[in-house]
Amino acid sequence: MYGKFLVEGDKPVRELLKSNFKVDTIYKVQNTNYETRNRETEVIDTSEAELKKISTHENPNLSIAVAQIPTGHSSNLVQPEGLYIVCDSLNDPGNAGSIIRIADWFGIQKIFFSEHSVEVYNPKTVSAAKGSLFRVECVYTDLKNLFEQNKNMKVFGTFMKGNSVYTSVLDKNGFILIGNEANGISDELIPFVNEKISIPSFGKAESLNAAVAAGIVVSEFRRQLTIGH
Repeated sequence: MYGKFLVEGDKPVRELLKSNFKVDTIYKVQNTNYETRNRETEVIDTSEAELKKISTHENPNLSIAVAQIPTGHSSNLVQPEGLYIVCDSLNDPGNAGSIIRIADWFGIQKIFFSEHSVEVYNPKTVSAAKGSLFRVECVYTDLKNLFEQNKNMKVFGTFMKGNSVYTSVLDKNGFILIGNEANGISDELIPFVNEKISIPSFGKAESLNAAVAAGIVVSEFRRQLTIGH
């Protein structure tokens, strides 16, 4: 509604200040200092008790920043040589934040979310992403349009039943499509999937957390890239 979001904790706030995000206010405990040069950022000293009152965390760590949600135009533009994560109706803010962090770790600079996915500026998502939210571009879009506009890019869909990710020959470029936690990939997107991949099970667990699955799959893409597949 207000176009703002909270960043909580000393390290995430420092990561925020390294980014191009606009920061309105920083509330901090005394003796904690932040470099806000060239920024129109108000810095307010507060007590730990007062900080706790405005925090969504039980134990806030030294500071809370109020930042502006970017309003610039986001596009479906992708590079011909690039790997992208695509999230279809992802509901859990913790999963979303973890996937953003995974993307950052593996050098994926852009994630596409379906328009019905969780809000990435949700406090739980921001917390789970740590500082990675400020380095990875998150774009909300119509996924059908995304795939139609980028037919040259291969779509790898994650399914419970598909070719093992460990024996599939994975490209260094393309879309990695992660489905909804409960329902998987939407029926309307399945026709765009060029290859169905899965993570083989060696135990009795019913399924994997969406973020855990994304991490395993992206890791295998990067592993094959390093060995020249």
